[in-house]
Amino acid sequence: MTQPPLRMIAHRFGIPMEVLACEPLGRPPVAYGEVLVRMTATPINPSDLIPVAGAYAARTSLPFVPGYEGTGTIEEVGDNVDPGLIGRRVLPLGSAGCWQTLKVLPADWCILVPDDVDDDEAATAYINPLTALLMVRRMAPQPGDAVGITAAASAIGRILIRMIASTRAHAVAIVRSQSAAESLRCEPAEVVWSDTPMPRLNGAMDAVGGRAGCDLAAAVVPGGQMLHYGLMSGKPLAGTGATTAQYFRLRDIVHAISRAQLDELMSVVFDEIRVGRAAISIAARYPLAEIGLALTHDARVGRSGKILLCP
Repeated sequence: MTQPPLRMIAHRFGIPMEVLACEPLGRPPVAYGEVLVRMTATPINPSDLIPVAGAYAARTSLPFVPGYEGTGTIEEVGDNVDPGLIGRRVLPLGSAGCWQTLKVLPADWCILVPDDVDDDEAATAYINPLTALLMVRRMAPQPGDAVGITAAASAIGRILIRMIASTRAHAVAIVRSQSAAESLRCEPAEVVWSDTPMPRLNGAMDAVGGRAGCDLAAAVVPGGQMLHYGLMSGKPLAGTGATTAQYFRLRDIVHAISRAQLDELMSVVFDEIRVGRAAISIAARYPLAEIGLALTHDARVGRSGKILLCP
């Protein structure tokens, strides 16, 4: 029996566990040029929780349904949309709103999922793999370059390590815990503890900000690059000394390129998934109604793998 549609929604900013509510969802209308996607799986990412907490309140409208990536099946199409898309698996991109059973969006923002990519791989194919791919392309490390990575044991940290290693550059994984260090034992990286002297770096990729980001910047040699793409510490970069941090925001790039360019990039991402460089492990799956358990698991120290919501 099909479960009634639900959505996870925040009517105010605050601690996600306290402000997110699971509500019934009526079947939304599908307008001209739109499709309705029945979501299959959607991960919990920091980029989903940070807006809920109010960090981007100036550009986040309430009520807010989180979820910037996931996968699902097109169930209905509006006028001027190919009815042959019904039943196709897609990535519904371009906006938040994946943390619900049914998502309506413009058909042009749906990326078809190849048959050999499973739902777990598809659900996590966008934010981390595409961000990593574009950052490595932007930095263009040369063979022998040392590139430092904060939050190296995270999903995107692991992808960055593998992609950097594929260029024959040297990935330096910066960790804060024994469990993180242990989890990276099989990755092609040198593990460095955050509270020890940092080796000299030709480049750096920072997802943390705060003091960790500043320490990373200080280790970059003159003329080196630092890409800052996350704020996991909740604190901004206080200063990066002689190194200028370049701020990287995936949304800005995706919304500035053509659909053909996005298709080409996602084709590369799917290839990276196939060869294992962009593989993301899944720690657990939860029904949308069990968001409290899912968030608790997501916050668990030493968690290995993504938490998927199954709307």
